[in-house]
Parts: sequence; C-alpha cells; structure tokens
Amino acid sequence: MSNGFVIAIVGPTASGKSEIGFELATAVDGEIVSCDSVQIYRGLDIGSAKPPHTYRERIPHHCLDLYDPNVRVSAGLYKQHAETAIKDIWKRGKVPIVVGGTGLYFNALYYGLFEGPPAHPERRAFYQSLSHEELLHRAKTIDPEWCLKNQTQDPRRLIRVLEVYDLTGQKLSTLHKRNKRLKVEWYILAPQWTREILYERINTRVLSMIEQGLVEETARLRAQWGKDAYALQSLGYKEAGLYLDGIYDKNTMIATIQQETRRYAKRQLTWFRKNKAILWFDPAITSSIIEHTKRWVLTHNREGEIDYEEGSPWP
Repeated sequence: MSNGFVIAIVGPTASGKSEIGFELATAVDGEIVSCDSVQIYRGLDIGSAKPPHTYRERIPHHCLDLYDPNVRVSAGLYKQHAETAIKDIWKRGKVPIVVGGTGLYFNALYYGLFEGPPAHPERRAFYQSLSHEELLHRAKTIDPEWCLKNQTQDPRRLIRVLEVYDLTGQKLSTLHKRNKRLKVEWYILAPQWTREILYERINTRVLSMIEQGLVEETARLRAQWGKDAYALQSLGYKEAGLYLDGIYDKNTMIATIQQETRRYAKRQLTWFRKNKAILWFDPAITSSIIEHTKRWVLTHNREGEIDYEEGSPWP
C-alpha cells in the first residue's frame, strides 16, 4: 500500500511560488505547508511576503505565524511542525503542498534529520573566536566527506560540524546517514525564470514592500521585541532597522535590500539545483504544469498511513 505523496513548490525568492501553490491547491484539493524561515514568525508579514489573507481564507496554510520574533527556530523544530501538518492534511483526505524557498527547511523534510546534540554555548563561543581559515581547516580535517559534499563557507555550518564531533565523537556525515524522514513520494516543482527577469521581479518586490510599509512594520516589531530580536536580523528587516537607526538613508536601504535579495536568490538556486528530483519549468506554462500535476495526483493512491524511514543522507 502506498504511503502517500507530497507535492512541493520550491525555488528562489520572488519566483511566484505562493501564487503557483495557491493555484495548485485549488486544482487538486490541497492545503499549503509553508517552508519559509521568516513566514514562520508572527508579525513579519510584509518583509517575508507572507501569502495574502485572500489566499489563506480560501486555502488552509500551515506553519505560518507559529513563533514570536525573539525565538530562534531550528530546521529540526520546523520539521516537526511541517510533518505534523502533512500527516493531518493526509488524514483529512487532502493533498499536502509544501511551498517555500528556505533550502535548509526543505532539506530537513526531504532528506530528513538525525537527533543531534543541542548547541553547546561554551564550545560554540570558542569556535566563533577562531578565524574562518581555522574553522575550515578543522572541519576538513575532522569530516572531509561532509566538507566535500557541502562546499560551504558558512561559519555557522562549519561550527556545527566541529560541535557535533566534540559532543558525540562522530562525524556529521556519518550521522546524516541516519536521518529520519517521512516515507512518502515527492513531486517537486520549481519555476525557472531567466536571471534578468528574476532580478527585475526582486527589485520590483522590494519597492512594493517599502510602499506597503516595511519600515513601519519593522519599527512596530522593534518597539515590541527589541531591535536585537532574532527574526529581525533577517533580510529586509535588518536593513530597515539600519535605516531607522540613521545608518542608511532611504535609497541606500532600498538598494541594499535589493542587492542582498538578489544574492540570496543566487544562493537558493545553487542549493536547490543540487536536488536532481526537482522539475524546473518555464512559468509561462504554469497552467499546463498544474494540469499535468492534477493528472499525476489522480493516478496515485491517497490511502494508507505515512510512516518514517531512515538512512537518507543529505547531498
């Protein structure tokens, strides 16, 4: 008996994922499971491009507005919420549609996670005092397999490699092979724009966010939670905060958000292109893709229970 399936719409920011997800959910009797590390916070609406209330009134959306901005939400915590939502949607005979562009969150669902040790403040502080070159050298020495697969320069991820080894005596690449994930069939789509059009969409979206009140939203959140609240360090809110502090003028704030968002989109594309199961499509044929997906859904068994499986290593 089939354990079911999950559809996903992933890809870079400003690529139209929310709109496509809404259309698809309408077509296949589905519900949306957000896969966005900023939309999961209450009050961060404009800067995260949270789906409009008109969408949320017609189609149930999950994993939105779960935490206050002062809470740090890990990929593991997101995974728990998303899997609970997926199983609930399944039990009610609906189709789960994961929509979002946070690669770390999506990989936690798709490849799974192992139950690793919690962060160790003292060890983390020590590693944060080291140079980037020293971090990279230590990580390559301890876990060359992980470093070869990930090719990352992100100090936070390098520190986690070292921290996990210190606390468990095992390499992160070894533990990843014990990942636990939902045993389901995935059908993954991603809209693929040309770079020029995507960057134009990003620039336009940033201007729209400013017009909608991103600065005012940031000011309200800072007044309630403090300017150092974890979620307010995210893209858009950080730059709006610098404007409120008098460090940026308005034009510099806008240009910086646009530039950093384009850079983020580039990183998202690099991240998702590692997953060869993703079907990239021209947004001009979105209607055809939705019809094809609808037929795909009709041919799959929607009965059974969703179980877990282990041993799915990250790429």
